[in-house]
Amino acid sequence: MGVDINPFELSIKELCTVNGIDKKSAQQIKNYNDFDFGIQELEAASKFGISIVSFWDDHYPMLLKKIYNPPVILYCKGQPLQYKEDVVAIVGTRRFTSYGKSVTQKLTSDLISNNITIVSGLARGIDTIAHRTTVEGGGRTISVLGSGIDVIYPAENKRLTEEICEKGTLISEFKLGTKPDRGNFPQRNRIISGLAHATVVVEAGDRSGAILTALNAVDQNRDIFSVPGRITDKQSVGANRLIRNGAIPVYSGEEIIREINPRLFNPVKSVQKQISIELTDDERIIIQNLGHDPVHIDELANSVDMNITALLQILLKLELKNAVQQIGGKQFVRA
Repeated sequence: MGVDINPFELSIKELCTVNGIDKKSAQQIKNYNDFDFGIQELEAASKFGISIVSFWDDHYPMLLKKIYNPPVILYCKGQPLQYKEDVVAIVGTRRFTSYGKSVTQKLTSDLISNNITIVSGLARGIDTIAHRTTVEGGGRTISVLGSGIDVIYPAENKRLTEEICEKGTLISEFKLGTKPDRGNFPQRNRIISGLAHATVVVEAGDRSGAILTALNAVDQNRDIFSVPGRITDKQSVGANRLIRNGAIPVYSGEEIIREINPRLFNPVKSVQKQISIELTDDERIIIQNLGHDPVHIDELANSVDMNITALLQILLKLELKNAVQQIGGKQFVRA
């Protein structure tokens, strides 16, 4: 099918010949008539100081681009998004305890002091504490909305969003004017985890939305940390269950950084220095041929001119040094 053909002029039968389009999708294409929507959104966005970033733009976040079903466009307000940005998600319950508040403040402060960006969902409770602590500490935070970017929810956080925009960014995949309907938030959660190297759950009840964010992180092959809570606290039922199911228990921001440092775009230098001192000549050659994009073992063997058996032995040593990570399918990335 030629690129100069208007798909809206094709018949349902012709549309169904295109791979991925079934009869239902074809009927939706034929019924579509809001051809001025794009122009109207651009004009409205410009009026509110909102930019629209598409999946194909150079500064669309690299980590988000790698997830299943990434948003095609993002409405953004505040500072521009960055293609390579070291981000950690902090999420939790709306009904937090004093323990949850103090832990959130401590973890957030530890992370922003090491130039880590904090992403959360602007919800009442732990999300708001993470955003506010970042703003007050002079760090950068990204807030992912479950509504149109011009519809701030909850309303009491309007002033906070203005402060976030001074160094950080508000983003949403929902069109302007979208209300914060309940069904939007599970969809929003995949973006929170997708922007981040890791997701930290501070306090989460049995059916908390923070658990859904953590499960999205699992699907996205990202690290999950959970703050241990008392077994008698309802707010920690979900967080403790995550630990039982394999999440990393966390007590400080330094522990998070130590775990994710090999995958950071800008690793914390003290750890990076320790790693580089321990590398042999062969290990350095392998490291030089790896980056943040996955490389298959066969391709790597050709690049470094080693047989696969010897290469695997060296890669194992590099994994133990936290200099290399295997991400499945015999693919490797550099720390």
